[in-house]
Amino acid sequence: MQDLQAKLIQDNWITIQQFNLAKQEAAKMAKSIWVALVKLGHLTPEDLAIFFAQETGIAYVRISDYEISPEVTSLIDEDFCRENLVIPLFKVEDRLFVAFSNPLDTALVDRIAKLTSFDIEPLISSVDSISGALNIYYGPPDKDFVIEKFVMRQAPLRRLGFWRESERLPLEIPVSVKVEDKNVVLHYSAPVEATTRNMSAGGTAVGLHIFLFIPRGTKLLLEFKSVAQPTQIIKAEGEVVYCRMEKGQRYFLGIKFAKIDENSRNQLLKLSQHS
Repeated sequence: MQDLQAKLIQDNWITIQQFNLAKQEAAKMAKSIWVALVKLGHLTPEDLAIFFAQETGIAYVRISDYEISPEVTSLIDEDFCRENLVIPLFKVEDRLFVAFSNPLDTALVDRIAKLTSFDIEPLISSVDSISGALNIYYGPPDKDFVIEKFVMRQAPLRRLGFWRESERLPLEIPVSVKVEDKNVVLHYSAPVEATTRNMSAGGTAVGLHIFLFIPRGTKLLLEFKSVAQPTQIIKAEGEVVYCRMEKGQRYFLGIKFAKIDENSRNQLLKLSQHS
């Protein structure tokens, strides 16, 4: 059993019995076990995208969570997107965030960088999700679309280190996160609930866990809440320094404060001393 396939069982994505059935089915079809797992209903294409995202360290995105602007979709030709199963999602400053069915295809990433003249940040999404989004934002294709192979794991990318300028202090309190950036538009207006994990000793940055991918450079409004004093709300503005994929379709955000008054900073530092 290959290491990657063994990981499916180890991490409880499937049972050993399901794996063995899929292996038999794959042999009958003369196709990969990934195709067999989906055909037998043991995993969905979205499950596989999330699994590969966790294994590679590349963030998974559910495209339906976002509204893609015409300015962004016009940056890559429709035929190119359909041929290569990619779709641009956000442009933040000089970075273009693109969803790939196979983000480990470095030659394709380089081609898009040359075509657009932007730094490309690859994200991972399922084939079905990308195809559906292409039909929504570019219109239905003129001919039937042939689904490409599922993402196959190559050498994992080196994980980014957490941005830091000082010692980190533990801080575990609820925080409401509202995207306040025209470059990243969600389908819903309500703030996203998250939980902080730590804060820089100098009070200039915070790390938090969240269930939504938010690209680097995105501007945020933050409302921190004290567990001991639920009515105490501490407000700040921040910018995402990086977003790292974690287990269970969770993300860890590194955020630097763009605007926070000294009283609010001191309140957060005081709360970190009691975490």
